[in-house]
Order: sequence, then C-alpha cells, then structure tokens
Amino acid sequence: MKICIDPGHGGTDPGAVNARTGHREKDVVLAIGLLLQDRLNAAGHKVVMTRDTDVFVPLIERALFANADGSALFLSIHANSHVNDAEGIETFHFPGSSTGAVFAGAVQSEMMRTFPTHKNRGVKTAEFAVLKHTRMTSALAETEFISNDRQARALADPAVQARYADAFAKAIARYEAFRR
Repeated sequence: MKICIDPGHGGTDPGAVNARTGHREKDVVLAIGLLLQDRLNAAGHKVVMTRDTDVFVPLIERALFANADGSALFLSIHANSHVNDAEGIETFHFPGSSTGAVFAGAVQSEMMRTFPTHKNRGVKTAEFAVLKHTRMTSALAETEFISNDRQARALADPAVQARYADAFAKAIARYEAFRR
C-alpha cells in the first residue's frame, strides 16, 4: 500500500515549542516520521513523506502532494500544546469520513496500547486542512503535549519516538487488515 506520512510543521514553522525545555514539535514529529518510514518500508509499503528534512511545506501543499502521488493512506503526526499543563493523546479525522474514523480509531487504540498510563483524549473530528483536502483515508495524531515539561522530555527521547513509530505501524497494519 502507498502511504503518505506527514510530519507536521518544519523549517520556519516550529509548531509548538516548550519554552522551558526548548523542545520543538517540528523536531520530534520528524524523528517519529522517519522511524515510521523505515518500519513501513521494511513491511513492504511504498512510503512518501511530505517532508524528510527540516523544511516548511504549506498545509495545502501537503494534501495536494499526497493526492497527486496516489497515496491510499495519509497520517499527519503532531505534538499537542496548551497554555495549561494538559496531557494525553488524541487522534482526529475529517467529519463524515467513515474510513477516516476507522483509521483514526486504530491509531488512537495503538497509541493507548503503547502508552497505557497516558490520558486517553479519544478520537475526534476536525476540519484541519490536511484532513479536509486529502482524497484518501486520513488521520492526524497528536502524540503528547509538548507544552507539558514531562511529556516534552519524553517526546525528545529516541526510545519513546521509536515506540510511537511502532504504534503507528501497527495501526496501519490494523487498518490494512480491516480494509481487506
């Protein structure tokens, strides 16, 4: 299956930044995305990345790239942020997308299996540009709150990044099995 991985933000757009720890969303999600790419390639998938270096790609271009490339699945990877010390994991799909709901459910379920002590913020709908403008089954994963110092330090840990990549690879395998 052809899969498009979208590590959010990049280049001049750092995404969320934890001012106390210095961790930036664009860095951790790129690291997770590259690890996921390796896992999916090893499983025989054809993987395309909206970015594989620290560059800025506008939101609409991310979706148009995935559409033009003919990807069957699109996963956008992010780290959440909030002014308070929020925590937890959540996944989004576009309203009305039944396949998006199934895929987002698989992503959320695998993240929670991998990190069972994290707060489960659930599966939600949103009209994010990358979900709205992609023509294939799409989901957007919010790994943890980089604004939370403890979670920011965890997201920067290569072992935690690898666990997220494993969770996403398992979610994609679950969705692929469902599709058959």
